[in-house]
Amino acid sequence: MAPPDKILIPYEDSEGARFDCVGRYGDGNQFMAFVTGAFPGRDCFPPANADWQSVKSWNAVIHRFDSDGNHIGSEAKRGGCDIEGRDIAGEKAWQQLETMLCKLGLHDPKFCDIYVRPFSIEIDDVVYALEYEHEINKEDDFEYECVMLWPNDIMFHPPWDSGAYST
Repeated sequence: MAPPDKILIPYEDSEGARFDCVGRYGDGNQFMAFVTGAFPGRDCFPPANADWQSVKSWNAVIHRFDSDGNHIGSEAKRGGCDIEGRDIAGEKAWQQLETMLCKLGLHDPKFCDIYVRPFSIEIDDVVYALEYEHEINKEDDFEYECVMLWPNDIMFHPPWDSGAYST
C-alpha cells in the first residue's frame, strides 16, 4: 500500500450532492468548492463541554489546484455557528460560497471530475485537508488505507482513480 499520487474527486450532477461544485476553470486549473461544518483544529466531533454549538461553524470553502493537481490555494469564510441555528448558519455559508465563486471568476466553470494531489492547510483555526491514512493493527490482523477529506469527514477508497467514497 502506498499513498496516491493523485485522487479522483468525482463530479456529481445533482444539486446537494457532496461534489456538485468541482471542475475546471481558466487555463485548465481545477477547483473544489463546498459548504461544511467544522470544529477548530482537527476536531471532527463536538468538544466535551456543553457549549459546542458556539464552536461549530459552517464554512464556505474553495480549494484551487493547477492542471496537474497541485494545491495552489484555498479560501474559507465562516457563515455562522450552530448556536444561530444550523439552517441559518448554513444559509449564510452558502451565500458566502456564491460570493467567493463570483470573485474568483468561477461563475462559468466546466463542472467535471478532477484529479488532485493530497494537501493540508489551516485557515482560521480549521484544518482543511485531503490526507492519506494507513493503519495496520497486528493484534486484530487488520489493515486499511484511505484518503480523508477534512473537515468533511469523507473517506475515499482505493483504487484512487475510482472516485469511490463513504461518509
